[in-house]
Amino acid sequence: MRSWRPRSLRGRLLAAYAVGMLLTAGLVVLLVASVADFHTDRLMRRALKEAARVVASRLALDTAGRPGEVSVPTDWQWVYDELPHDVEFRVVDAQGNSMAGSRREGELLPATLRIDPAQASASLRVEDRTVHVVTVPIEQTKGMYYLQAASSDRLATLASLPLRRPTRGNVLLTALVSIPVISALMLLTLGGLLRPLRDLSAAAARIEPRNLSARLSADSAPEELVPLIDAFNLALERLEQGYRTQQQFLAAAAHELKTPLALMRGQVELEGTADRPTLLADIDVMVRQVQQLLNLAEVSEAGNYQFESIDVVDVAMQTVSFMSRMADRKLVHLDLKVPADELRWQGDKSALFTLLKNLLENAIQHAPSGGIVTMSLEVGGLTVHNEGAGIAADHMPLVFERFWRAHGQDDSQHRGVGLGLSICWEIALAHGWQLRVCDVPSGAMFRLDAPSVAESI
Repeated sequence: MRSWRPRSLRGRLLAAYAVGMLLTAGLVVLLVASVADFHTDRLMRRALKEAARVVASRLALDTAGRPGEVSVPTDWQWVYDELPHDVEFRVVDAQGNSMAGSRREGELLPATLRIDPAQASASLRVEDRTVHVVTVPIEQTKGMYYLQAASSDRLATLASLPLRRPTRGNVLLTALVSIPVISALMLLTLGGLLRPLRDLSAAAARIEPRNLSARLSADSAPEELVPLIDAFNLALERLEQGYRTQQQFLAAAAHELKTPLALMRGQVELEGTADRPTLLADIDVMVRQVQQLLNLAEVSEAGNYQFESIDVVDVAMQTVSFMSRMADRKLVHLDLKVPADELRWQGDKSALFTLLKNLLENAIQHAPSGGIVTMSLEVGGLTVHNEGAGIAADHMPLVFERFWRAHGQDDSQHRGVGLGLSICWEIALAHGWQLRVCDVPSGAMFRLDAPSVAESI
Protein backbone atom coordinates (compact mmCIF):
# COMPACT_ATOMS: atom_id res chain seq x y z
CA MET A 1 0.00 0.00 0.00
CA ARG A 2 1.35 3.41 -0.95
CA SER A 3 2.13 5.61 2.04
CA TRP A 4 0.45 9.00 2.32
CA ARG A 5 2.67 11.86 1.26
CA PRO A 6 1.73 15.44 0.38
CA ARG A 7 2.37 16.25 -3.26
CA SER A 8 2.94 19.96 -2.77
CA LEU A 9 6.14 21.44 -1.43
CA ARG A 10 4.11 23.52 1.04
CA GLY A 11 2.35 20.43 2.43
CA ARG A 12 5.61 18.53 2.80
CA LEU A 13 7.29 21.37 4.66
CA LEU A 14 4.33 21.78 7.02
CA ALA A 15 4.12 18.05 7.68
CA ALA A 16 7.85 17.89 8.31
CA TYR A 17 7.61 20.83 10.71
CA ALA A 18 4.70 19.30 12.65
CA VAL A 19 6.46 15.95 13.00
CA GLY A 20 9.70 17.66 13.95
CA MET A 21 7.94 19.82 16.53
CA LEU A 22 6.28 16.81 18.18
CA LEU A 23 9.52 14.85 18.21
CA THR A 24 11.37 17.83 19.67
CA ALA A 25 8.73 18.27 22.37
CA GLY A 26 8.96 14.59 23.24
CA LEU A 27 12.74 14.75 23.46
CA VAL A 28 12.54 17.86 25.65
CA VAL A 29 10.09 16.13 27.99
CA LEU A 30 12.32 13.10 28.30
CA LEU A 31 15.40 15.25 28.78
CA VAL A 32 13.79 17.44 31.43
CA ALA A 33 12.40 14.41 33.27
CA SER A 34 15.74 12.63 33.25
CA VAL A 35 17.58 15.76 34.37
CA ALA A 36 15.03 16.30 37.14
CA ASP A 37 15.41 12.72 38.37
CA PHE A 38 19.18 12.90 38.21
CA HIS A 39 19.65 16.33 39.79
CA THR A 40 16.88 16.45 42.40
CA ASP A 41 18.92 14.54 44.96
CA ARG A 42 22.01 16.63 44.28
CA LEU A 43 20.04 19.87 44.50
CA MET A 44 18.47 18.80 47.78
CA ARG A 45 21.84 17.92 49.24
CA ARG A 46 23.28 21.23 48.13
CA ALA A 47 20.37 23.19 49.59
CA LEU A 48 20.56 21.18 52.80
CA LYS A 49 24.28 21.77 53.06
CA GLU A 50 23.86 25.50 52.51
CA ALA A 51 21.21 25.64 55.20
CA ALA A 52 23.53 23.70 57.54
CA ARG A 53 26.28 26.27 56.97
CA VAL A 54 23.93 29.12 57.73
CA VAL A 55 22.77 27.39 60.93
CA ALA A 56 26.36 26.65 61.93
CA SER A 57 27.40 30.26 61.37
CA ARG A 58 24.54 31.56 63.58
CA LEU A 59 25.04 29.01 66.35
CA ALA A 60 25.60 30.58 69.81
CA LEU A 61 28.24 29.22 72.21
CA ASP A 62 28.11 29.21 75.98
CA THR A 63 30.91 30.34 78.28
CA ALA A 64 32.51 26.90 78.06
CA GLY A 65 32.63 27.12 74.28
CA ARG A 66 29.95 24.54 73.73
CA PRO A 67 27.15 25.05 71.18
CA GLY A 68 23.85 26.25 72.52
CA GLU A 69 20.43 26.57 70.95
CA VAL A 70 20.08 25.77 67.23
CA SER A 71 18.42 28.58 65.24
CA VAL A 72 16.81 27.64 61.91
CA PRO A 73 17.41 29.99 58.91
CA THR A 74 14.51 32.19 57.88
CA ASP A 75 14.15 30.74 54.35
CA TRP A 76 13.98 27.24 55.83
CA GLN A 77 11.62 28.12 58.69
CA TRP A 78 8.46 27.33 56.68
CA VAL A 79 9.77 23.90 55.81
CA TYR A 80 10.76 23.40 59.43
CA ASP A 81 7.28 24.43 60.60
CA GLU A 82 5.21 22.63 57.94
CA LEU A 83 7.23 19.43 57.80
CA PRO A 84 8.36 18.82 61.37
CA HIS A 85 9.11 15.17 60.69
CA ASP A 86 11.14 15.79 57.54
CA VAL A 87 13.79 18.36 58.52
CA GLU A 88 16.10 18.37 61.52
CA PHE A 89 19.35 20.02 62.63
CA ARG A 90 21.60 18.76 65.40
CA VAL A 91 25.06 19.44 66.85
CA VAL A 92 27.44 16.49 67.33
CA ASP A 93 30.96 16.18 68.69
CA ALA A 94 33.91 14.63 66.92
CA GLN A 95 32.69 11.14 67.79
CA GLY A 96 29.17 11.78 66.40
CA ASN A 97 27.44 12.08 69.79
CA SER A 98 24.41 14.40 69.74
CA MET A 99 25.00 17.58 71.81
CA ALA A 100 22.02 19.75 70.87
CA GLY A 101 19.17 19.80 68.39
CA SER A 102 16.59 21.96 66.70
CA ARG A 103 13.66 19.95 68.18
CA ARG A 104 13.00 17.03 70.39
CA GLU A 105 15.55 14.33 69.86
CA GLY A 106 14.45 11.43 67.75
CA GLU A 107 11.99 13.28 65.53
CA LEU A 108 14.01 12.37 62.43
CA LEU A 109 17.37 11.12 63.69
CA PRO A 110 17.39 8.97 66.84
CA ALA A 111 19.74 10.27 69.56
CA THR A 112 21.49 6.94 69.60
CA LEU A 113 22.20 7.12 65.88
CA ARG A 114 25.77 8.18 65.35
CA ILE A 115 26.94 9.45 62.00
CA ASP A 116 30.65 9.94 61.54
CA PRO A 117 31.27 13.69 61.08
CA ALA A 118 34.03 12.84 58.65
CA GLN A 119 31.35 11.94 56.12
CA ALA A 120 30.30 15.10 54.33
CA SER A 121 27.03 13.47 53.26
CA ALA A 122 25.25 10.20 53.81
CA SER A 123 21.96 8.46 53.09
CA LEU A 124 20.58 5.91 55.54
CA ARG A 125 17.40 4.06 56.25
CA VAL A 126 15.61 5.13 59.45
CA GLU A 127 12.56 3.04 60.22
CA ASP A 128 10.34 3.26 57.10
CA ARG A 129 11.98 6.14 55.26
CA THR A 130 15.25 7.24 53.75
CA VAL A 131 17.08 10.10 55.42
CA HIS A 132 19.72 12.29 53.75
CA VAL A 133 22.31 13.82 56.09
CA VAL A 134 25.01 16.42 55.46
CA THR A 135 27.69 17.44 57.94
CA VAL A 136 29.55 20.77 58.16
CA PRO A 137 32.05 21.87 60.81
CA ILE A 138 31.20 24.68 63.24
CA GLU A 139 34.03 27.11 62.64
CA GLN A 140 33.71 28.86 66.01
CA THR A 141 34.62 25.63 67.81
CA LYS A 142 37.77 24.94 65.82
CA GLY A 143 36.70 21.52 64.64
CA MET A 144 35.45 20.20 67.96
CA TYR A 145 31.76 20.27 67.00
CA TYR A 146 29.82 19.67 63.81
CA LEU A 147 26.35 20.55 62.59
CA GLN A 148 24.37 17.80 60.92
CA ALA A 149 21.31 18.64 58.80
CA ALA A 150 18.89 15.87 57.87
CA SER A 151 15.95 15.68 55.47
CA SER A 152 13.66 12.82 54.48
CA ASP A 153 13.17 11.47 50.97
CA ARG A 154 9.59 12.75 51.08
CA LEU A 155 10.95 16.30 50.96
CA ALA A 156 13.09 15.43 47.93
CA THR A 157 10.04 13.92 46.21
CA LEU A 158 8.00 17.02 46.97
CA ALA A 159 10.73 19.23 45.55
CA SER A 160 10.95 17.20 42.32
CA LEU A 161 7.23 17.40 41.51
CA PRO A 162 7.37 20.93 40.04
CA LEU A 163 10.26 19.81 37.82
CA ARG A 164 8.32 16.85 36.43
CA ARG A 165 4.60 17.09 35.86
CA PRO A 166 4.22 20.81 35.19
CA THR A 167 7.27 20.80 32.94
CA ARG A 168 5.97 17.96 30.79
CA GLY A 169 2.56 19.55 30.48
CA ASN A 170 4.00 22.95 29.67
CA VAL A 171 6.30 21.56 27.01
CA LEU A 172 3.51 19.63 25.28
CA LEU A 173 1.16 22.59 25.53
CA THR A 174 3.81 24.85 24.06
CA ALA A 175 4.34 22.42 21.17
CA LEU A 176 0.63 22.14 20.41
CA VAL A 177 0.11 25.91 20.54
CA SER A 178 3.19 26.69 18.47
CA ILE A 179 2.29 24.32 15.61
CA PRO A 180 -0.65 26.37 14.20
CA VAL A 181 1.08 29.68 14.91
CA ILE A 182 4.35 28.80 13.21
CA SER A 183 2.45 26.94 10.44
CA ALA A 184 0.64 30.17 9.61
CA LEU A 185 3.96 32.02 9.51
CA MET A 186 5.42 29.31 7.30
CA LEU A 187 2.47 29.57 4.90
CA LEU A 188 3.02 33.30 4.56
CA THR A 189 6.75 32.81 4.09
CA LEU A 190 6.28 30.02 1.57
CA GLY A 191 3.81 32.15 -0.35
CA GLY A 192 6.49 34.76 -0.86
CA LEU A 193 9.18 32.20 -1.60
CA LEU A 194 7.10 30.28 -4.16
CA ARG A 195 5.76 33.36 -5.95
CA PRO A 196 8.86 33.65 -8.20
CA LEU A 197 8.53 29.96 -9.03
CA ARG A 198 4.91 30.44 -10.07
CA ASP A 199 5.90 33.45 -12.17
CA LEU A 200 8.65 31.43 -13.85
CA SER A 201 6.23 28.59 -14.53
CA ALA A 202 3.77 31.01 -16.16
CA ALA A 203 6.56 32.53 -18.28
CA ALA A 204 7.72 29.05 -19.38
CA ALA A 205 4.15 28.10 -20.32
CA ARG A 206 3.98 31.08 -22.69
CA ILE A 207 7.00 29.89 -24.72
CA GLU A 208 6.02 28.20 -28.01
CA PRO A 209 7.58 27.60 -31.45
CA ARG A 210 6.68 31.15 -32.51
CA ASN A 211 8.67 32.77 -29.69
CA LEU A 212 11.50 30.32 -28.96
CA SER A 213 13.84 33.28 -28.56
CA ALA A 214 12.17 34.16 -25.23
CA ARG A 215 14.16 33.37 -22.08
CA LEU A 216 13.36 33.14 -18.38
CA SER A 217 14.68 35.94 -16.18
CA ALA A 218 16.60 35.03 -13.02
CA ASP A 219 16.68 38.57 -11.61
CA SER A 220 13.92 38.08 -9.02
CA ALA A 221 14.34 34.34 -8.54
CA PRO A 222 15.80 32.80 -5.36
CA GLU A 223 19.46 31.95 -5.54
CA GLU A 224 18.71 28.21 -5.35
CA LEU A 225 16.61 28.39 -8.55
CA VAL A 226 19.19 30.25 -10.65
CA PRO A 227 21.04 27.06 -11.80
CA LEU A 228 17.71 25.52 -12.85
CA ILE A 229 16.74 28.66 -14.77
CA ASP A 230 20.13 28.78 -16.51
CA ALA A 231 19.83 25.11 -17.49
CA PHE A 232 16.30 25.72 -18.82
CA ASN A 233 17.49 28.70 -20.87
CA LEU A 234 20.34 26.64 -22.32
CA ALA A 235 17.85 23.94 -23.25
CA LEU A 236 15.69 26.58 -24.97
CA GLU A 237 18.74 27.84 -26.82
CA ARG A 238 19.52 24.35 -28.10
CA LEU A 239 15.87 23.83 -28.99
CA GLU A 240 15.75 27.13 -30.89
CA GLN A 241 18.93 26.25 -32.76
CA GLY A 242 17.53 22.86 -33.73
CA TYR A 243 14.24 24.42 -34.79
CA ARG A 244 16.01 27.00 -36.95
CA THR A 245 18.15 24.24 -38.46
CA GLN A 246 15.06 22.24 -39.33
CA GLN A 247 13.48 25.28 -40.95
CA GLN A 248 16.60 25.89 -43.01
CA PHE A 249 16.73 22.21 -43.89
CA LEU A 250 13.15 22.21 -45.15
CA ALA A 251 13.73 25.38 -47.16
CA ALA A 252 16.92 23.99 -48.71
CA ALA A 253 15.28 20.63 -49.47
CA ALA A 254 12.35 22.39 -51.16
CA HIS A 255 14.77 24.49 -53.20
CA GLU A 256 16.83 21.45 -54.25
CA LEU A 257 13.74 19.56 -55.39
CA LYS A 258 12.13 22.56 -57.04
CA THR A 259 14.80 23.01 -59.71
CA PRO A 260 14.77 19.51 -61.28
CA LEU A 261 10.97 19.43 -61.05
CA ALA A 262 10.77 22.71 -63.00
CA LEU A 263 13.18 21.40 -65.63
CA MET A 264 11.21 18.18 -65.98
CA ARG A 265 7.94 20.10 -66.30
CA GLY A 266 9.39 22.31 -69.00
CA GLN A 267 10.60 19.36 -71.02
CA VAL A 268 7.30 17.53 -70.69
CA GLU A 269 5.37 20.64 -71.80
CA LEU A 270 7.46 20.69 -74.98
CA GLU A 271 5.44 17.94 -76.63
CA GLY A 272 7.49 15.70 -78.85
CA THR A 273 10.80 17.34 -77.97
CA ALA A 274 11.36 15.85 -74.50
CA ASP A 275 14.84 14.44 -74.07
CA ARG A 276 14.29 11.00 -72.54
CA PRO A 277 17.91 10.52 -71.27
CA THR A 278 17.88 13.96 -69.66
CA LEU A 279 14.54 13.28 -67.99
CA LEU A 280 15.79 9.98 -66.61
CA ALA A 281 18.95 11.67 -65.32
CA ASP A 282 16.89 14.35 -63.58
CA ILE A 283 14.68 11.65 -62.06
CA ASP A 284 17.75 9.83 -60.81
CA VAL A 285 18.96 13.04 -59.16
CA MET A 286 15.62 13.52 -57.44
CA VAL A 287 15.57 9.89 -56.28
CA ARG A 288 19.04 10.36 -54.88
CA GLN A 289 17.99 13.55 -53.13
CA VAL A 290 14.91 11.92 -51.57
CA GLN A 291 16.96 8.90 -50.50
CA GLN A 292 19.58 11.08 -48.83
CA LEU A 293 16.87 13.14 -47.14
CA LEU A 294 15.44 9.92 -45.72
CA ASN A 295 18.90 8.79 -44.64
CA LEU A 296 19.56 12.12 -42.93
CA ALA A 297 16.23 11.95 -41.08
CA GLU A 298 17.02 8.39 -39.99
CA VAL A 299 20.55 9.02 -38.72
CA SER A 300 19.39 12.16 -36.87
CA GLU A 301 17.18 10.04 -34.59
CA ALA A 302 19.18 8.36 -31.78
CA GLY A 303 16.54 5.66 -31.30
CA ASN A 304 17.28 4.19 -34.73
CA TYR A 305 20.74 2.93 -33.71
CA GLN A 306 21.47 -0.56 -32.41
CA PHE A 307 24.84 -0.57 -30.70
CA GLU A 308 26.96 -3.70 -30.73
CA SER A 309 30.55 -4.81 -31.08
CA ILE A 310 31.60 -4.18 -34.71
CA ASP A 311 34.44 -5.75 -36.67
CA VAL A 312 35.65 -2.50 -38.28
CA VAL A 313 37.96 -4.23 -40.78
CA ASP A 314 35.10 -6.37 -42.07
CA VAL A 315 32.80 -3.33 -42.51
CA ALA A 316 35.58 -1.40 -44.26
CA MET A 317 36.19 -4.28 -46.70
CA GLN A 318 32.47 -4.49 -47.50
CA THR A 319 32.38 -0.73 -48.12
CA VAL A 320 35.39 -0.80 -50.44
CA SER A 321 33.88 -3.71 -52.36
CA PHE A 322 30.57 -1.86 -52.69
CA MET A 323 32.21 1.35 -53.95
CA SER A 324 34.63 -0.40 -56.31
CA ARG A 325 32.18 -0.18 -59.25
CA MET A 326 31.92 3.61 -58.90
CA ALA A 327 35.69 3.83 -58.58
CA ASP A 328 36.14 1.76 -61.74
CA ARG A 329 33.84 4.09 -63.70
CA LYS A 330 35.92 7.04 -62.48
CA LEU A 331 39.18 5.18 -63.15
CA VAL A 332 40.13 5.63 -59.47
CA HIS A 333 42.04 3.04 -57.48
CA LEU A 334 40.84 2.19 -53.95
CA ASP A 335 43.51 1.30 -51.40
CA LEU A 336 42.53 -0.13 -47.98
CA LYS A 337 45.12 -0.27 -45.20
CA VAL A 338 44.19 -2.29 -42.11
CA PRO A 339 46.07 -3.12 -38.90
CA ALA A 340 47.47 -6.59 -38.32
CA ASP A 341 45.21 -7.25 -35.35
CA GLU A 342 41.44 -7.40 -35.25
CA LEU A 343 39.84 -4.03 -34.64
CA ARG A 344 36.43 -3.80 -32.92
CA TRP A 345 34.34 -0.72 -32.15
CA GLN A 346 31.10 -0.25 -30.26
CA GLY A 347 28.40 1.17 -32.52
CA ASP A 348 25.74 0.53 -35.17
CA LYS A 349 27.07 -1.60 -38.01
CA SER A 350 24.80 -0.28 -40.78
CA ALA A 351 25.44 3.33 -39.68
CA LEU A 352 29.21 2.77 -39.85
CA PHE A 353 28.78 1.30 -43.34
CA THR A 354 26.84 4.39 -44.45
CA LEU A 355 29.47 6.71 -42.97
CA LEU A 356 32.37 4.94 -44.72
CA LYS A 357 30.41 4.71 -48.00
CA ASN A 358 29.69 8.44 -48.03
CA LEU A 359 33.32 9.31 -47.21
CA LEU A 360 34.57 7.07 -50.03
CA GLU A 361 31.92 8.37 -52.45
CA ASN A 362 32.92 11.97 -51.71
CA ALA A 363 36.61 11.14 -52.12
CA ILE A 364 36.02 9.27 -55.43
CA GLN A 365 33.91 12.09 -56.86
CA HIS A 366 36.67 14.64 -56.22
CA ALA A 367 39.61 12.42 -57.16
CA PRO A 368 41.24 12.88 -60.58
CA SER A 369 41.07 10.14 -63.18
CA GLY A 370 43.79 7.64 -62.45
CA GLY A 371 44.14 8.86 -58.87
CA ILE A 372 44.19 6.89 -55.63
CA VAL A 373 41.74 7.00 -52.72
CA THR A 374 43.20 5.55 -49.53
CA MET A 375 41.31 4.39 -46.43
CA SER A 376 43.59 3.72 -43.46
CA LEU A 377 42.32 1.99 -40.31
CA GLU A 378 44.02 2.25 -36.93
CA VAL A 379 43.17 1.75 -33.26
CA GLY A 380 42.29 5.40 -32.69
CA GLY A 381 40.12 5.84 -35.78
CA LEU A 382 40.52 6.01 -39.56
CA THR A 383 41.33 8.39 -42.43
CA VAL A 384 40.09 8.73 -46.03
CA HIS A 385 42.44 10.58 -48.42
CA ASN A 386 42.24 11.39 -52.12
CA GLU A 387 44.63 13.06 -54.57
CA GLY A 388 42.22 15.69 -55.84
CA ALA A 389 42.43 19.47 -55.82
CA GLY A 390 41.78 19.61 -52.07
CA ILE A 391 39.55 21.90 -50.05
CA ALA A 392 40.13 25.62 -49.70
CA ALA A 393 40.88 26.81 -46.17
CA ASP A 394 37.78 29.03 -46.04
CA HIS A 395 35.59 26.09 -47.14
CA MET A 396 36.72 23.64 -44.44
CA PRO A 397 34.27 24.90 -41.75
CA LEU A 398 31.38 24.49 -44.25
CA VAL A 399 31.87 20.98 -45.64
CA PHE A 400 29.54 19.33 -43.09
CA GLU A 401 26.67 21.79 -43.52
CA ARG A 402 23.55 20.46 -45.19
CA PHE A 403 23.19 21.16 -48.95
CA TRP A 404 26.53 23.01 -49.04
CA ARG A 405 28.55 22.65 -52.22
CA ALA A 406 31.59 24.58 -53.33
CA HIS A 407 30.96 27.29 -55.91
CA GLY A 408 31.93 26.26 -59.40
CA GLN A 409 31.50 22.54 -58.70
CA ASP A 410 30.59 20.63 -61.84
CA ASP A 411 27.15 19.35 -60.92
CA SER A 412 26.78 17.55 -64.21
CA GLN A 413 29.81 15.50 -63.27
CA HIS A 414 29.27 14.86 -59.57
CA ARG A 415 25.46 15.16 -59.35
CA GLY A 416 25.78 15.67 -55.58
CA VAL A 417 23.17 17.32 -53.38
CA GLY A 418 25.40 18.28 -50.43
CA LEU A 419 23.99 15.83 -47.88
CA GLY A 420 26.52 12.99 -47.84
CA LEU A 421 28.98 14.58 -45.43
CA SER A 422 26.11 15.91 -43.26
CA ILE A 423 24.93 12.33 -42.84
CA CYS A 424 28.45 11.30 -41.82
CA TRP A 425 28.52 14.10 -39.28
CA GLU A 426 25.20 13.04 -37.72
CA ILE A 427 26.34 9.41 -37.44
CA ALA A 428 29.61 10.40 -35.79
CA LEU A 429 27.78 12.72 -33.40
CA ALA A 430 25.33 9.97 -32.36
CA HIS A 431 28.25 7.60 -31.59
CA GLY A 432 30.34 10.14 -29.72
CA TRP A 433 32.97 10.11 -32.44
CA GLN A 434 34.70 13.15 -33.95
CA LEU A 435 34.73 13.70 -37.70
CA ARG A 436 36.92 16.44 -39.13
CA VAL A 437 38.60 17.55 -42.32
CA CYS A 438 42.39 17.75 -42.17
CA ASP A 439 44.67 20.32 -43.75
CA VAL A 440 47.06 18.30 -45.91
CA PRO A 441 49.61 19.43 -48.55
CA SER A 442 47.78 17.72 -51.43
CA GLY A 443 44.29 16.40 -51.94
CA ALA A 444 41.70 16.18 -49.15
CA MET A 445 41.68 14.01 -46.07
CA PHE A 446 38.89 13.29 -43.59
CA ARG A 447 39.67 11.77 -40.19
CA LEU A 448 37.31 9.93 -37.85
CA ASP A 449 38.46 9.82 -34.22
CA ALA A 450 36.68 7.23 -32.09
CA PRO A 451 37.42 7.70 -28.34
CA SER A 452 34.95 4.91 -27.46
CA VAL A 453 36.88 2.42 -29.55
CA ALA A 454 37.77 -0.83 -27.76
CA GLU A 455 41.38 -1.87 -27.49
CA SER A 456 42.77 -3.80 -30.44
CA ILE A 457 42.65 -7.53 -29.75
